[in-house]
Amino acid sequence: MSVNFDPIFYGMQNGTEKIKGNFDKINEGRQWGASQSATPGPGTEGAFTYKVRNDNQFVVITFWPTGIKTHPERVAYLPTSITTRMLTFDFIGRTDNGGYGTMRVDGDTGKCTFWANDDGGIYIQQTVALK
Repeated sequence: MSVNFDPIFYGMQNGTEKIKGNFDKINEGRQWGASQSATPGPGTEGAFTYKVRNDNQFVVITFWPTGIKTHPERVAYLPTSITTRMLTFDFIGRTDNGGYGTMRVDGDTGKCTFWANDDGGIYIQQTVALK
């Protein structure tokens, strides 16, 4: 979809270019920092990444721990610089086998614990507001 801003900003110096530039920043993902890796605990398998928005108001958590039903000791750790500022600590995810699982984050330690109703991986993706 294309938006023609010319009639709106007719006669305004660089008006169209400035608006288009702001749209391009959003579309190119410049509002988010680089993807970073959380720290898996001993024996924990899966993928654990997060991104912090450049204004430090939100974090996107994308985790995929595996084998949680038979290995409830598997955990991951987010930096406490993030978890002490999180406004939500409980998350629901979907398992590979169509079930569900949960993740709970300890805000003080950054420890993420998981539970699943089957032994597939739990896919958890959540945008969390920070205080």
